[in-house]
Amino acid sequence: QFGTHRGVSHGAHADVRRHNRRRRDPGEMASKVAGQFAHMKNLAADFVRAKPNLFELAKQLPEYGVGARFARTRWEHRGAPDSYWTVSRMKPKPSGRAGRAWGTLTWKGEAKEGVRRIPGTMKAGIWRVLEEPKTMSGPKLSKPEPSEEAAEGLE
Repeated sequence: QFGTHRGVSHGAHADVRRHNRRRRDPGEMASKVAGQFAHMKNLAADFVRAKPNLFELAKQLPEYGVGARFARTRWEHRGAPDSYWTVSRMKPKPSGRAGRAWGTLTWKGEAKEGVRRIPGTMKAGIWRVLEEPKTMSGPKLSKPEPSEEAAEGLE
């Protein structure tokens, strides 16, 4: 192999070969890759694992879980049944399976001061959503008082 040293060509034709090599546009390559996965576009947003992490649970709730209460599954078994995080801010990644979350910790019924970043949000299978007490919204309705005409009709 005359004129080469460790795969590098040292001849008169080296410049021609380098010039004729097709240069690929990075945008063109990215569009080809995006086209290959176009059918999976919404799949990641809709998919939830059998053991979801905090973000996968939150994306099923209104407002992406802001205001909801989340507890770790082991806290109840380890003597802290009234412990949970109340989410105040979520910053999910586009996939919906990762990101950052902030909230207020309530430990054994006592609320801790300040909003902090929630640790362990991406660990699968350790989070559960605490059900909020169902409140009825709307105007209060009461039974109408029986009128005299209706009372006479019953006799």
